[in-house]
Order: sequence, then structure tokens, then C-alpha cells
Amino acid sequence: MSRIAERQAARFKPPYKLVVETFAGAASYTTGGDIYNSALLRQIERATVIGSYNQLRGQVVTGSVSGNAFRMIVWTGGATGQPAAATDLSASAFTVLLEGL
Repeated sequence: MSRIAERQAARFKPPYKLVVETFAGAASYTTGGDIYNSALLRQIERATVIGSYNQLRGQVVTGSVSGNAFRMIVWTGGATGQPAAATDLSASAFTVLLEGL
């Protein structure tokens, strides 16, 4: 568990909560995923998209990341898979599980 997550955990009594962060979609989607930066953790061992908005689903495609950045790919659920390059996803939001406590 990261030091920042330990401080988050100290605020709660067991059972602990999950540390999640919601990210706005990028104004211009890059095929293969956009890079997002977490304001909560400086090092994310694992990150998983647990929710999304607007019929889009996300997936973190970097298994381990450095600093506070990770890459998230978006799926439309349709036959085309990803949105077309440069698609504006700024009206969408994605909730990412950063670390379980």
C-alpha cells in the first residue's frame, strides 16, 4: 500500500473504503488510449476502470505506471471498438479504482 493510500486509510475504521478518482474524458481521443494523471497517488500499482458514462467503457492498459500517469483506452461497445481518433470525450467521465484499502 502506498504512503498516500495509508493516510487515506487512516481516516476510516475497518472495513476500509476504496480509493477512486473520476476523470473527465479527453477533448481529443488518441487511438490506443489517452494518458491521465492522478491527483491522489504518485505511484499506482494497479488501476482499473470501474465505471463510465455515455455508453463508453474504459480499460487501463498500463499494468504498472510511473509517477502519477497511466494510459486509459476507451471502448464504444460497438463493432468499431474504440472511438475514432480525435473524438471529443470531454462530456464523458470515467471512474478509476486506484487502490483498494
